[in-house]
Parts: sequence; C-alpha cells; structure tokens
Amino acid sequence: KRAALAHSWAALPGTPSVCVFVCMRRSISRLSRSSKSERSSTSGDPFAAAPVRGPSPRGPLTRTVSRFSADPDRAHDKKVAGLPIDPAVTAAKLSLRRLRDAVDTTASFYSKYAERKRGAASGNLPLLLPDLAEWSRHEAFCGDEESRRALHTCAAQLAAIDDLLAAEHEAIGRAAAGLRGEARRLCEEGLDAVCAFELALRDASAASEAATKALRRGAAAGEAAKADGRKAAALKDEKRRQAAQAAAQRAQERSDADVVQAEGAVRRAEELLARLASDAQPAALRAAAEARQRAEDGPVASAAEGLRDAYGCFALGAARVLRGCQLPSGYCPTAKRKAPKETGARFASYVVQWTLAKRRGKAAAALLDEFAKSGLEALLSPPGEEAALELLAARCESEEAARRLRAVPLAEEAQAEAARGCGQCHSACVALSAACGEFRLLLKERVGMYFFFWLPGFCSPSRLLLKEWVASADEYEKREKARRGLAAKRDAAQAEVGKLSAAAEGAGAAGKSGGAAEKARAALEKKRGELARLSGEVADKAAANEAIAADLEAFAAGMAGGGGRSVRRLVCAPLRECVVAYAALCATRA
Repeated sequence: KRAALAHSWAALPGTPSVCVFVCMRRSISRLSRSSKSERSSTSGDPFAAAPVRGPSPRGPLTRTVSRFSADPDRAHDKKVAGLPIDPAVTAAKLSLRRLRDAVDTTASFYSKYAERKRGAASGNLPLLLPDLAEWSRHEAFCGDEESRRALHTCAAQLAAIDDLLAAEHEAIGRAAAGLRGEARRLCEEGLDAVCAFELALRDASAASEAATKALRRGAAAGEAAKADGRKAAALKDEKRRQAAQAAAQRAQERSDADVVQAEGAVRRAEELLARLASDAQPAALRAAAEARQRAEDGPVASAAEGLRDAYGCFALGAARVLRGCQLPSGYCPTAKRKAPKETGARFASYVVQWTLAKRRGKAAAALLDEFAKSGLEALLSPPGEEAALELLAARCESEEAARRLRAVPLAEEAQAEAARGCGQCHSACVALSAACGEFRLLLKERVGMYFFFWLPGFCSPSRLLLKEWVASADEYEKREKARRGLAAKRDAAQAEVGKLSAAAEGAGAAGKSGGAAEKARAALEKKRGELARLSGEVADKAAANEAIAADLEAFAAGMAGGGGRSVRRLVCAPLRECVVAYAALCATRA
C-alpha cells in the first residue's frame, strides 16, 4: 500500500527524482520491518523481506579519498555488484564520474597556477624595478629631468603590468572556484540520482530474493506438514494419532499462511521492480542528463568564458599601459639598500649621486638576471593548459561547452607569435641587465679611481703622478688640504721675507759692520728662495686640483646630458626597449 502510494506520488508532475527514490526505499524499509514484526509474532515464521541498510545513497557531496579511507565510488559499486542494471544507467554513471573527475583536475590545475607564491623557485617572478623608480625620485639623482621622467614612467608601467597580472590570477582563481563548486555539485547531483536508483534496485532485488526464498521455505514446510499428516494417519494408537494429526494440521495451516504471505511479498517486490524499471530508471537517466547539461552549459562554459575574459583583460590592459594609460598614481617604492650620506666636501654631492646610481644599477641588474633565468613561458598561461582543457572538453557532451573550452588556449599562430615575443623580451631583459652592469662599472670606476691620462694638457710624468696620487673622490679633499697647508707656509714665508727685507734695509742705513749686513742679506735671499719654491708648489697643486675639478664637473655634466655617457643613453633607452618588448609580449595573449 505504501509502495503504491509512493508510485502515485511519483507520477505527479515536478516531483524530484531523488525524493521518489528515497520514498520508495523507505517503503521497502517499512515493508521489511513490518514483515520482520509479523515473523516474530507468528511463532518464528521465517518468511520476511531482507532489511534495508540505510537511506543515504552515496554519502556527502565532497569526494575525499585518502590512503586511510575507501573510495566512495568503489564502495558504491561493491554494493550494487551483480545486479541486473541497465547498461544505459551504468554508462550515465561512469560518464558523470569522468566529467566530475575532469572538473576536479582542471580546477586544481588553475588553482595551483593562480595561488603560486612569488619567487624564482615557483617560476612566478614579476618583472619589477623598484630600485630604478626610487632612484628617479631621489634628490641625489644624477640625470636630467627627462631621464628622471623616463625612468619613473618605465618603472610605473612595469608595476601596472604586475597589477594586471595579479588581477588576472584572481579572475583565474574565481573560474577555478566555479568549477570546483557549482560544476562539481551538479555532477554529484546527477550521480546521486543514478546511485539512488541503483540502491533502490538493490533493495528491491534483495526483498524479491528474500520473499522468493521465504516462499520456497513455506512450500517445503507445507510438504513436510503433509508428510507428517500421512505418518500420523498410519499410527494405531488413537490418542497419538489424533495428537499427531492435530499438530500436522497446525503446521499445514502455518505453512499455508506463510505461503500466502510470501506470495504477497513476492508480488509486491515484483511490482516494485517493475515500477523501478518503468518509472524510476527513466527518471534517473533524465536527472543525470539534466544535471550534466546544467553543469556543462552553466559553470563549465562560464569558467571557459571567465578564463578568456581574464586573459583578454590582461592583454588589453598591457596594451593600454604601453600607451601610457592605467599607470599607478604616486608610485614611489622604497629601495632595500639605503642611499649614502653626504659630507661637507666640495664634490661630496657627486660622490653621493654616483654611489647611489651604482647601487641602484646593481640591484636592477640582479633583478633582471633572475627574471631572465626564471623563464617567460609561464607568464601568459600555465604550462600544460591545452592538455588540461582538452581533457575536460573531451568529457563534455555539449558541443558548445567543448568549443568554448578549446578556444581558451592560444592558437598555433598566436603561440608562434608569443614564442617570438618571449625571445624578444628575453633579449631585451638581457640587454638591459648588461646596460645596468656597464653603467655600474662606469660609476664604480669613476668613484673609485680617476684616470686623467686622457685629459689634454697633461704630460706623461703628470699622468703617472695623478694616477698614483688620485685614488678616489675623497683624494681631492686631501690634496686640497695639502694645498691649503702649503699656501699657509707660503704666506708665512712671504711675511718673513718682508721682515728680513726691512731688517736688511735698516742695517744698511745705520751703517753697521759688513758682517751683519751680509748675514741679513743672506737670510733674506734664502727666505726668498723658499718663498718661490712654496709659491711654485702651491701653483702646481692648485692647477692639478682644478684639473680634477674640471674632470668631475665634465663627468657630472655628461651624466645629466644626452651624450653617450649619460643616464638617458645608458639606462633609459635600454629600459624603454625592455618595457616595450615586455608589454608587447603580454598583449599577444589577446
């Protein structure tokens, strides 16, 4: 009666298939419990249906398989092994499992790519040059305003592209979350419908088998009762014959009742099996097909479009950044190495400028070397993307969903263009790193030692003398201090010459003896020779120091100009080429 009620309820339009299966299984459970109670109330009658193990079709939606737990799919297949299940039901179940597993694989593939840590070890090393940006905004920058703006603009463009990469990874993570969440839930929903039908079929088959066995036992008990009756009729003792015949009659009545009950159970089980085959099986197949269609046309197709939108937005954003748009406002990062401190010397500002430039160039060259070594293949998309998406597309029955998935990876022509872009970007990064290294070496040579053999007006002994004498920018202050000391001695000698000259004139006017006048004149001549020597040394040192100062001024002017040894030519030009190549590579993802 309950099974018939469930069957009539299942015929109503809009009834969920899983609810129908659960109701049928509950009817079977109640039938088994009622048969068990009837068996216990009829003096141990063995005719009863097999008990049902539980209403849950497959457990939780999340498929967690570890080395310590059994695979839920394998556990379910063991439960329904040997049942006469329609091959269409098995095919639908296996197809949904393959789709679910492909969804899990693809979602994990993109999640790992989107959640990679930054660094050379993970291959997610961004192309950022914060040291050059900080250098261009520093007060000790040794270039002109044009090179200052060019450096900061290029560094800001790299930072903007990095922001676009972060946004792209977030979008990829959202697409992966949609696959892992909604698409997997729909696959599990279809699988639950099919598995619930299989479990209902298992319970109905078990009930039918138990009822058939009970019918056979009842028939055997009836035959045994008839044999007992025939044996009782052959007894000669009247009392014993009557008692035996009464016992045989009671056994016959019990067996007849058990046979009637078992026949009813068999009939009900066969009716339930027939309803499962006629109504529940098509409903399960419809539920599985609808769940698959909703999964493929919904979250799977949406994930494909989300990936394409993420890549497209990144490529278009990189193209706009190259045109000077979408730059971060107020971009001024801090450098790891501190700037040198300025002293009160005459050319200390130049030393600070060039030391700062040398440090920032060294840091930028190190970053570029790491970026060039890390590889650019994983910049545009995760390696193996085409194979991962092809696996999911092959599991989809919807041609539209498969087409969208296959349209996400780059085409062959785009892949060739991206490969060329990777090569150009790599070459540009290597060239910029070499330029930063040459610039650093130039500044290191200039700060560490000044060679004036190429300056006009210096003879060979002066070249060697200056090469040994001038060892650093601080040497200028030492030599200037020595010059000031000589100038002080010269001034003292000049004052002493004035005094000796006055004394000599006074001795001649007073008419002193010739010996005293001669001594005064000899002392005067000696002091005048010392004065001449000191004046020559002061003049030579002053000339050498002014030559050094002129060289320093010329070098500083050249760095701030537009010539071959300027910041604009040595750093800004290769940096611009590197940024253009990098942005062009990113734009190929469109």
